[in-house]
Amino acid sequence: MDFALFRKLLHNLLTVCVTVYEGEPAVLAAFEDRYCFRKELQPMFTAKSLSYLTDSMKDSVFYEIVDKFEMCLFFFRAEGKVFLVGPYVRAEYSDQNTQRILIKNRMPASYAQSFKSYYTTLPLLGSYQIQRTVIACLESLCPACPEYAYRKLLGFQEEPKEAKSYRQEPIDYSDIYQRYDAENRLLGLIEKGRVEDVMQAFDEMMDRSSRLTGLFTSTAYQSPSSILRALARKAAEKSGLSVVLIDQITQKAVQRLTSSSSIRKQTQYNYEMLIELTAAVRRHLINTSGYSPEIVRVVEYLSLNYTQNADMEELCRISGYSASYLSKLFKRETGKTMTQYTADLRCRQAAEMLRETGLSVQEISSYVGYLDNNYFVKVFKKMTGKTPSEYRASLAFHR
Repeated sequence: MDFALFRKLLHNLLTVCVTVYEGEPAVLAAFEDRYCFRKELQPMFTAKSLSYLTDSMKDSVFYEIVDKFEMCLFFFRAEGKVFLVGPYVRAEYSDQNTQRILIKNRMPASYAQSFKSYYTTLPLLGSYQIQRTVIACLESLCPACPEYAYRKLLGFQEEPKEAKSYRQEPIDYSDIYQRYDAENRLLGLIEKGRVEDVMQAFDEMMDRSSRLTGLFTSTAYQSPSSILRALARKAAEKSGLSVVLIDQITQKAVQRLTSSSSIRKQTQYNYEMLIELTAAVRRHLINTSGYSPEIVRVVEYLSLNYTQNADMEELCRISGYSASYLSKLFKRETGKTMTQYTADLRCRQAAEMLRETGLSVQEISSYVGYLDNNYFVKVFKKMTGKTPSEYRASLAFHR
């Protein structure tokens, strides 16, 4: 069988990553590095576990992993080689579902942003769709291929660590920033009419040896909707909206568009993306009206990391100011200290969850960054005039 053609067919038909494993540890290590969001909560996506599973797997069986984050991986053996199809997801991204997953695993809200970025880069697929495509390709290239059974693996059931001992590692958004920097360079050259430099920049993006190749051949660039997304992204970015938030909104549209062949649905998804992006820009402009660019950057950082205590060294770095001057400037422009601003963000999120979910006050408290529930109740009452329970009760009364 032509394995290179088989892999390419699966990749093109399913628009999903297909990894071929022949026993090389480096292949599984690279898979773990790229796709494992949290090792302790995704043990089956680690190189060690995948090595064990592939060594003990049976021939003529399709295996599907479904982990605690509801990420899936499909794998099987064909003529001595193991094919890893994925990861992928079965459902569209949902903020409430993300809250449920993070709370269940005792993870704070600050993980939601990076989780959303991670989740929406994965294609929407169903196991039956993958099985049908794999069988069709196998039968086309290898008419004598055996029949395959199917087995679902739900993962190693490990208890997550307690919230008080859970230490969050820095969240790396460098790929997103790198891609936007490259786009800005290209647009800047186009704006200035520097034709030769534009040609060179474009060639660098497409050059297989370039570090940018992976970025510009990803699902973030998909025609023809990619043109609309690129223009919308740039318009939103000019407003000062965080590129992390812009990318989350537009990547969610990519995921939905990839799963649909209906022109009507694709038009609807593009429309919804534009509305969501425009609404996000409006909120940003209202929330940062009158702020200096330095304070806007600080506000963006606090909004993305509000469940953690502010890292003053990092805030000084992104603003370019000393700690004492930054504190004074922030209070002067926003009317609040950074601690008060962070508490306000936490309480806004908590109020939304009290309105929209049936989660307990304790669960919401931990999710928004307060491990001490009594302290959370005190802060929430100071901000809203009601305890969380009173706030929720008042909502029920008015319905």
